[in-house]
Amino acid sequence: MKKISVIIWFCCSVMLFGQEQWRNIKSLEADFIQEIKGERGAIPVVYKGKIYAADNKVKWVYVMPLAKEVYLEKTQAYIYEPELKQVTIGSLKENVDFIHILNKVEAVGKDKYKTQIGDITYYVIIKDSKPYELHYVDSIDNSITIRFENVKMNTPIDRNIFIFQPPDDVEYIDVS
Repeated sequence: MKKISVIIWFCCSVMLFGQEQWRNIKSLEADFIQEIKGERGAIPVVYKGKIYAADNKVKWVYVMPLAKEVYLEKTQAYIYEPELKQVTIGSLKENVDFIHILNKVEAVGKDKYKTQIGDITYYVIIKDSKPYELHYVDSIDNSITIRFENVKMNTPIDRNIFIFQPPDDVEYIDVS
């Protein structure tokens, strides 16, 4: 009987740990598909790329439909658009890196979570014990949904990936 109790306890612990593993996230690497819906009747814009996140730093690498890199570190943002040879520098009111959002969410249903950061409410869906979807409405009423695929959590990410080094011939625009 004692063996059965230990086995049941072990199985339950493994299941609970697996379900909440995303709660202990330190780093994340994933492919993403981002859909932005603006005004009613407007055609949604769909982007694809890769996200890297660790230590209050995030790098979004957009590959479709246009190349773009977005670097976030706490409340600082850099957006590099190679085709325009332009870097936009801005400040954020709040830390909105994806791991920070995940660490703040509270359950609102089975595998559904939400949090409020500043004026924005973020909704997160967890699937197979990993972040699957992030949804929010931005300050200009765009509805944004980001789906994550091939999610790797808590794997080492080369720190150099977060170093922002645009080419010398770019124009800088400061919108802070």
